[in-house]
Amino acid sequence: MSNDWRLTVAESIKRPLFEHAEVVAGSRGLARPVRWVHVIETTDSCQYLNGGELILSTGLGFGGEREKRLAYLSELIRRKAVGLCMELGEYIPNIPMDMLEMANHHDFPLIVFHRPVRFVDITQDLHEHLINRQMQALRDLEAYSRSLQQLSLQYQGIPRVLQHFQNAVQTQVFLYTPDGATQYVPPLPQSVQTELTELMRSHLSQLESTNGTVNSFQLTDTKQIVYQPVMAMGHLLAYLGIVLYERQSDEYLLLTLDSTVSTLAQIMMRKMFVEEQALATENRLFDDLIANRPISEEWMRSHLGLSATERTPAYLTMLMSFQRVSNDRSDSLPPHDLTAVFRSVLSRLGWRPFIRCTGSRFTFLLVERQPKKDSRRLLEKAMKDLERITRQMMGADVQIWFGIGRVGRRLAEAGQHLAEAQQALAFQHEAQSPFFSDLGLFRLLFHIPPEPVLQNFIDDYLGPLLAHDREYGSSLVSTLRVYLDAHLSKQEAAEKLYIHRQTLYHRLEKITECLGEDFTLPHRRLCYEIALRALDWLEKEPSTPESNKKSGPRSLARPDSGTVE
Repeated sequence: MSNDWRLTVAESIKRPLFEHAEVVAGSRGLARPVRWVHVIETTDSCQYLNGGELILSTGLGFGGEREKRLAYLSELIRRKAVGLCMELGEYIPNIPMDMLEMANHHDFPLIVFHRPVRFVDITQDLHEHLINRQMQALRDLEAYSRSLQQLSLQYQGIPRVLQHFQNAVQTQVFLYTPDGATQYVPPLPQSVQTELTELMRSHLSQLESTNGTVNSFQLTDTKQIVYQPVMAMGHLLAYLGIVLYERQSDEYLLLTLDSTVSTLAQIMMRKMFVEEQALATENRLFDDLIANRPISEEWMRSHLGLSATERTPAYLTMLMSFQRVSNDRSDSLPPHDLTAVFRSVLSRLGWRPFIRCTGSRFTFLLVERQPKKDSRRLLEKAMKDLERITRQMMGADVQIWFGIGRVGRRLAEAGQHLAEAQQALAFQHEAQSPFFSDLGLFRLLFHIPPEPVLQNFIDDYLGPLLAHDREYGSSLVSTLRVYLDAHLSKQEAAEKLYIHRQTLYHRLEKITECLGEDFTLPHRRLCYEIALRALDWLEKEPSTPESNKKSGPRSLARPDSGTVE
């Protein structure tokens, strides 16, 4: 789009009604656009201005009083009016030098009518002209949006859209992608492209967060960059920017920018979904991993596209499980629709991600592109991004859990590391960390067969308390757990159990009767804490006969978060 919709002060005074008008000061401000026309005679009435108005006056409100006329003119300038048209006559026969000096100092156009003119005719003429131009601009915007939709369906949609956008705004445009090459229309010399790309990277790295709004920053006094993020599902895909030289952004230019951004987001998302459909090999890979089938190193390398001589990169396994608290969000996306966005997030952080969505769980195999020294920090950032995107797309009430295995070095052991991620997911609440390496004691329990070793250990140490709870409906097991976790502090244990101290004393007496006086001694206490954790572990086990027959690493899941298929 061109700027024909704007009516400047210079264009206004070329209208027939300004035939006998003369610009006596502030001629450098004639390029200012006129938004509306008002008749204002006093300083008090200036409070109703919004900016961009061309003011008409006879001088009735201030006449020959110096303080009043300077206060009037100063207030118009402060309120961002674009010019003052005065009729010379009875109230002000000529423009005083002090008004001329102030107008010139602020580049504020001061226009005089040497002959009487009807202000109502001027307002009607300029308002009609403004409305006609604005209506034409809206029609142009609608036509531009329709043409964008057509271009989005063509081959090489993004370059065509950028070219169409550049034709509309008539200035330098560019598409900056954080993890890809920046596209410039029209093309710029390589040195200029590199400099501009670095400027964008430096500026954007200082932003704390990204939303979908338009932003800008100055390059020089006369040049600025205006840009808008291209967002999809709450994820940043790119930035569409324009370079303005001796020109300010306006609402129609920004509407054109916004329409183009929406079209680019659709093209990019469509491209991402097509790429996802072409990755059927990954699904076969995860089917074998999830089923815990033996996988050879050569088979894994082949599926990951690694040559026989290429060094095996480090990798991580991660699980993300979620559950909607309410099921009334019929407008939310199916979980697998987030796969393409998740892939973009993880790729940008330096991994080659392999992703599979099964039910309400995502399984990730993250292969490092380059060796990382801060993989844990990057994973924590990735989890925050995935959680934010999931909540934005599926609802703020969705509950999300993660589990992450240890760093893998041999691809054939990916199944084992996936089992570690499953264990970390199952015990994240107890360990306060999604990392398997932080599980502590739970790492040992994972490798002990539940029958008969763990069950016999639990019966030997907690059997009397479990029997008492079953027979009398008491809570001795949970009381012991809280008491030991509180480091034998009766006050803290009573507060966590929400009971009176006397009630706690009574329960501890029953526990002593069942377990003996020495249950708080260090070596005995450690056994009870292990038994309590083992009891929690078995209660989290799937209760199917097939799962009870397994030995070695087991397939775990929260009762409320779905199971790994």
